[in-house]
Amino acid sequence: MLKIKKVSYKSVFFDFDGVIADTNSLKRKNIHASVSKYLDAKSALKFVSFFTANNGVPREEKIYSWFDSETGQGILHDYARRNRKAFERVGTTPGFARFFEKCRKAGIRIWVLSGGDEGEIRAILRRNGLDCFDGILTGPATKQENLGRLTYPKPALFVGDSRHDYEVALEFGLGFIFMSGYTQFADWREYFEDKEISGTISTFGDLLW
Repeated sequence: MLKIKKVSYKSVFFDFDGVIADTNSLKRKNIHASVSKYLDAKSALKFVSFFTANNGVPREEKIYSWFDSETGQGILHDYARRNRKAFERVGTTPGFARFFEKCRKAGIRIWVLSGGDEGEIRAILRRNGLDCFDGILTGPATKQENLGRLTYPKPALFVGDSRHDYEVALEFGLGFIFMSGYTQFADWREYFEDKEISGTISTFGDLLW
């Protein structure tokens, strides 16, 4: 079990981008390049701000809320191509591999819970020798949809880096740790000031004891 704030967790869910891997800035650059083919400069920046403000929501949902089906498919294809190339040398965030092993040795069930693409996530995990989770739950299904159809030991903890991650944890009664080291949530300090969460960390090194 993993004990945080006197709670012994039996399951841990990890967001991926900005938690397991430092990919948020790469994705921001890639989505900007992909939509710039279809939008003027000002509109492209506006969309990128919307896209990153909703980190954790599946890319398909965000893109199709702005573009028609044909354009959306083109953007998704180009974005995925750019991500595959950009992620070829991406490692995991400091302390994650050790924390992952700590959880496994303690018999804790562990999942990735992400709005990202399963293929992109598995490729990074495989290259880093970490493709051995209990499950990889990803888009295009939402995090709520994936959690809603999963049976897992409780109590459970979610480690995330976005407001959306916190809202999902709250909805499902999960403990929540906010990881700030790679977040794109600029106002997280003020937002969590009056929220009951399990804690905040910069990287997983803060959880190694």
